[in-house]
Amino acid sequence: MNFNLSEWALEHKSFIWFLMVIAVVAGVFSYQRLGREEDPAFSIKTMVVQAYWPGASIDDTKSRVTERIERALESLDAL
Repeated sequence: MNFNLSEWALEHKSFIWFLMVIAVVAGVFSYQRLGREEDPAFSIKTMVVQAYWPGASIDDTKSRVTERIERALESLDAL
């Protein structure tokens, strides 16, 4: 003989309603006591570097400006 949970629940409707009300009340109580700032505060640091060299070709800008800036940024500890 197998136990049929659905049949048992239909036979004990008032007990099932009681359990559902208890679950909802416990959920509302837990939600109200939930911590508001459980995650630590953090900041995302952003850096924008722009270099203008009017009249220079793309290769000149890449070799003389961009690569130097990249090397300087690699030396930063926070990057």
